[in-house]
Amino acid sequence: MGIIKKLSMREQCYDIIKRKILRQEYNLGEDINIAQLSSELSVSNTPIREALSQLEADGLVITSLNAKPRVVSLTTASFRDISHTVYVLVVGAYELCVREERIGKCVSLMKKSINTQENLLAKDDYYGFIEETIYFDQIIFEVLENPNLLSMFNRLSNILFLMYRTNHQRDDWDHSRSIAEHRRICEAIEGGNHDEVEELLFRHYEQTYEEM
Repeated sequence: MGIIKKLSMREQCYDIIKRKILRQEYNLGEDINIAQLSSELSVSNTPIREALSQLEADGLVITSLNAKPRVVSLTTASFRDISHTVYVLVVGAYELCVREERIGKCVSLMKKSINTQENLLAKDDYYGFIEETIYFDQIIFEVLENPNLLSMFNRLSNILFLMYRTNHQRDDWDHSRSIAEHRRICEAIEGGNHDEVEELLFRHYEQTYEEM
């Protein structure tokens, strides 16, 4: 890993630590050694602590005065809370897409994403597959061109990655199921079946924690 360069040291530390968490260099619940990171990145503790505060706001890290910072642990309750939050945001964004007549663009991007997911799964590129799965969720926010809504979703995308990764690493998990669900959601959106869209989205996110 290279030495921290110019620009914002906090942002570079943030990106490095986040990548370590998402790529499982840190396990869920594992302590983060600030002194070790400081030595590894050749920076003081200050930008690392600032980066950890940002990661805490993203839901990836837990910090406290009396304990070492650590990677978040995921429980059935936290899975449920995050899944319900994402469901509410996605359904609300979908309703705006309908009102603003942006469904055509939404469906077009979703179909491309489904094809990309199939290609990544065929290559056993599970990290890329999970990233594309999250992008499918993001599409509804993207087509609205509303930076506030997109920012709200992006704040959840990192913890979503951890959730999806946890499920996709299970031996009994059917990786192609997400693609099948996305295809049904896309077809319902294209067909203008609004009640079905909401029901499919609810089931899609609900099962994320029901099958832990």
